Amino acid sequence: MRWFLAAVLAFPLFAQSTFEEKVTVTFVEVPVTVIGRDGAAVRGLTKANFEIYDDAEKRAIETFDSIDFASRETLTTISPLNPASRRNFLLLFDLSFSNPSSIGRAQEAARNFIARSIGVRDLVAVGVVEVNRGFRLLTAFTTDRALLTAAISNPRTFRSGDPLQISGTNPVQQNELVDAGATSGEKGATGLENLMDMQRNVTKMDDAYQRERVKTQVELLGQIARSLQKLAGRKHLVLLSEGFDPRLVQGRAAGEMRDQWEENFAVERGETWKVDSERRFGDAASQTSIRLMADEFRRADVVLHAVDIRGLRVQNTVQQGATLNTNEGLFLLAKPTGGTVFRNSNDITADFDRLTKQHEVVYVLGFHAPIGKAGQFHELKVKLVNVSGARVQYRGGYYDAGGESGIERTLTTAEVIVNDIPQTDIDVAALVTPFPREGKAQVPVVLEISGPDLVKYAKNNIATTDIFVYAFDAEGIARDTVYQRVVLDVTKAGEVLRGSGIRFYATLELPPGKYAVKNLVRIAESDRKGYQRVDVDVPQAGDVALGRPLFFEDSSQQWVMVRAASDGNVPYPFVLGGETFIPAARATLRKGEPRLFTVFVYNADPDELTWEIAPAAKLVSETAGEAVTKYVFALERVPPNVTELGVTIRKKGSKDARTVSVPITVR
Repeated sequence: MRWFLAAVLAFPLFAQSTFEEKVTVTFVEVPVTVIGRDGAAVRGLTKANFEIYDDAEKRAIETFDSIDFASRETLTTISPLNPASRRNFLLLFDLSFSNPSSIGRAQEAARNFIARSIGVRDLVAVGVVEVNRGFRLLTAFTTDRALLTAAISNPRTFRSGDPLQISGTNPVQQNELVDAGATSGEKGATGLENLMDMQRNVTKMDDAYQRERVKTQVELLGQIARSLQKLAGRKHLVLLSEGFDPRLVQGRAAGEMRDQWEENFAVERGETWKVDSERRFGDAASQTSIRLMADEFRRADVVLHAVDIRGLRVQNTVQQGATLNTNEGLFLLAKPTGGTVFRNSNDITADFDRLTKQHEVVYVLGFHAPIGKAGQFHELKVKLVNVSGARVQYRGGYYDAGGESGIERTLTTAEVIVNDIPQTDIDVAALVTPFPREGKAQVPVVLEISGPDLVKYAKNNIATTDIFVYAFDAEGIARDTVYQRVVLDVTKAGEVLRGSGIRFYATLELPPGKYAVKNLVRIAESDRKGYQRVDVDVPQAGDVALGRPLFFEDSSQQWVMVRAASDGNVPYPFVLGGETFIPAARATLRKGEPRLFTVFVYNADPDELTWEIAPAAKLVSETAGEAVTKYVFALERVPPNVTELGVTIRKKGSKDARTVSVPITVR
């Protein structure tokens, strides 16, 4: 074993016409939702039920898929890598236009939504918006329900301990939500004229202040939509709010007869200064802000749904008698994005259920379109054919790729991990194998990270390498995580890096079950990434289990060895005959040379086992322990074109088998 210590500091297609003129085209996919009169998703539609227009030009629909999130059978036929196979929900708590009791009801409903309404593939994020503090994303889009529940419990002060905000492991939480923004109401008028004039001025100034708060929130919502443009697939922003006073934007409501009478009387007397035109006709600047906000939502393929967390509203109070108590402000925000307002209900959980029912079915329409100027926006329109009584929701348009435009889609690190998006800039090989024991199993992770790639994408001879390891269970909850930052000085470690790279070792602790262990390596200076996912089954303690074949390291290679700082005093598990060894993450064989590997078998008497190994291997040694027997085999002659080593064990006379396999490469 040789150690080296380093200084630790849309797709274009090309077609030709008959005139040999080259035309560059791109493939565009448009997720579409169709909602019926009953508020539920419309099922059973075909390609013939849709027409799609790109900048007013009709396009032929070349591909058509129907995804039913309520059907397990449908979801098993759709690749998890297809962004359309996931729904993305951002739960946004409005802390400026909601009172604390309403926020409490929204928290309870959001917890129920996480617990019972979302599917395994659904991605959910939690955020807060506050006029005085802006927008803050509490979690990234994730499947980790534990993290989401923790964020919902403390929307004002929650802080995640995970740098990517996709795991609930060791979250940092502070105090409970203690207050929220408040809206101001009108003061009663006195009977004296001078006091009435003073009251008008105070009301006008208060309206101007509140109007500015509304404008700020609208602009923040537009910025949120713009930031979500990078996320693949359809996005649903669910605003949990009581809403703002709509007259600040659209002017006096038709039912406010007293205000209208007073203004008419003032005009007749020539006292035009008593007439507030913005209060009467609305604020043009605020209306423009809402229109621009809606444009951002349409372009980013985001739909804003609003849930009125005030609950059932009444139009009469003991103190004020008849009063205008409206949630029209929520309609002003949601309607231009194609979203729905859920209102007049004290059961907010039922509102969430109706929301998910509306979007259980997604139709994905695909077409080819010519590429224009990089960053140019193309407006889309989808029409229904022979479908009555339904409305359609779809993305508002798409951008041409290319160039260095800031609107080009760049994948976030969190999105790569959650959506299993391949990343090949940095070559990464991963080995993950469980060591069963009582309680949680020890699950070591070995990553081999290409040194030439690290050197290639370093800047100023520095490669700041972030290493992320997440173990997600079958429910999408991250049961253990590891994060390590390694700063490499290429001038000192360059020779070893160019010959091999980094070998990283970390330990996970996982209860029995099936896991997706996701490993991502990122160079901070250049944002280049490498990604590997390994599916692993952690057996119960005491069960007969077969470990994966472990190839001994190639002694001719030197590596920069890095062990996760979080390992602490965790014992090193790769021990054979009293000696430690380092397993190779990638099994590479030289043609004609034998290669040794070891297999650990748990809770099985060696005399009771039969073996099947392909390609054939020779048993070299056998070491029996209390609960594990360790075998060493030699691969001597590997037939051409063999790319996998498979090992199967059975108890004699039994059909019950344990099988594992690993990829191998012969050079």
